[in-house]
Amino acid sequence: MTMKSKNDIIEAIHRLDSFLIMGHVDPDGDSLGSSLALALYLLEQAGKRAYMPAPVNWPGRYGFLEKHRDGTGEMPKEKVDAVIILDCSSADRVDWGQLDPRDYEESLFIVIDHHEEGKAFGDINWIDPESAAVGEMVFDILDALDAEITTPIAESLYMAIVTDTGRFTHSNTTARSMQICAELIERGNICPSKLTGEVYYSFSEEYLRNIGIALYNSRIYMDARIVFLTLDRASVRSFSTTFDETEGIVDLAMSVKGVELASLFKEIGQNMIRVSLRSRGKIDVGALAKELGGGGHRNAAGCTLKMPLSLAREVILDKFEDLLGMNLTRSACKVADERHIVP
Repeated sequence: MTMKSKNDIIEAIHRLDSFLIMGHVDPDGDSLGSSLALALYLLEQAGKRAYMPAPVNWPGRYGFLEKHRDGTGEMPKEKVDAVIILDCSSADRVDWGQLDPRDYEESLFIVIDHHEEGKAFGDINWIDPESAAVGEMVFDILDALDAEITTPIAESLYMAIVTDTGRFTHSNTTARSMQICAELIERGNICPSKLTGEVYYSFSEEYLRNIGIALYNSRIYMDARIVFLTLDRASVRSFSTTFDETEGIVDLAMSVKGVELASLFKEIGQNMIRVSLRSRGKIDVGALAKELGGGGHRNAAGCTLKMPLSLAREVILDKFEDLLGMNLTRSACKVADERHIVP
């Protein structure tokens, strides 16, 4: 059934004893932070058995949160009463890690999500597109359960909200987002500048090289209304890096004056392009991502295109032109408007 409140989830937490907490593949700050916070509460305060075995390889930029996993990172050795899936708009986005989902078919499935295109694929579904992050929804659950907002829980939820709002710069940022973060700072005794530094000012050498590759391969269209960044396989191999550390690189394109639409193309395999989409204001890239088999939010979304890199860029440029209401032909675009930035 689809629900519009958190009450059924709270009832299930009271009633059941063991929980498997799952996020999505290629986890971001919201997926990791909201999952970790809920798992910590269940294990340490509610007296439940809680497991969060995925992701197997914790993203480097969120390594400071991994130390809070404690016993939640264990693999379940038994059946669990419920599988709680957070920040996943569809069942095929769930990161099962080394687990076999067929082993949990008899468990109660609970879905907590905030994507507008989110699907009710659980037994209990709470989908709230008005929430800037699932971290806000988990905070509301914990608040209703009179949970103690410990420092690990506060850090996890704070980073979930900060990263999904783009440090409070995306259009999904609300007064509620700010209010929750203020409570987390006060109740959890956390330091915002320290946490921001951990995520945004602690680049690895690999991440820095990826930025260089993406900027070198940048292309600007329509008088800088559209910006493309690219990480191709040849360059990634040449600079001895990987596609593991790329989160946030697409946002660099949005810092160009006048840009309205931006995209990062990652050539993760032959004819396999992972595309990150960004927009400003009322331009909806979430709907575009959904059309292309992906998902996300109005101003931040993504999809995977099974085609050559050059064709993927053509497809997205066509779509972006439509979004901007442009009627120029492709040839006119290339002759008049495309520029290549050389660092």
